[in-house]
Amino acid sequence: MLKYFIYLSVLWFVGCADHPVNFIKLTPTSLQESYIQATRKTEIIYQEKTQIILIATHLNAFNEEAYPKQKGEIFFVSVYQSDGKKDFLKAYNLVLNSGEKPLKVTPLKASELQGLIAEYAIPWGEYYLLEFSPQNKRIQDRLSITLSHKKFGENTLNFGFKAIQK
Repeated sequence: MLKYFIYLSVLWFVGCADHPVNFIKLTPTSLQESYIQATRKTEIIYQEKTQIILIATHLNAFNEEAYPKQKGEIFFVSVYQSDGKKDFLKAYNLVLNSGEKPLKVTPLKASELQGLIAEYAIPWGEYYLLEFSPQNKRIQDRLSITLSHKKFGENTLNFGFKAIQK
């Protein structure tokens, strides 16, 4: 019994010893921070079960050079459905602000994702590029995407127009 107590005591103190932490890896770059700030997550829970997880990134806010606002509002969407079905576009509805549907929806393969998009995408999900018409910042203070399902309900992702300085 004494050996057991000594063993646990040694294990306790060894487990609590200081270990050097590399804080450089924990601090995001301004590009990563910009990507994270342009990203929103939502999920729809029905009868105490998560039905869908959706992560959307407003690419115009993240990289205006690659995704100029004049061409429209562009979002990268990463989707996970708990039932394993790959029918996201048929089962769910995505609309911008006042009910505007995407002008173009482009399904993407995991192999097509690059950079931070690949790094932050749900590894087991479906991926889409959504393109909406340009929005007038003078009459609205934010963008919002509403994810809805006939049976499970809806959730809204709110995006502001202002991005951090890079």
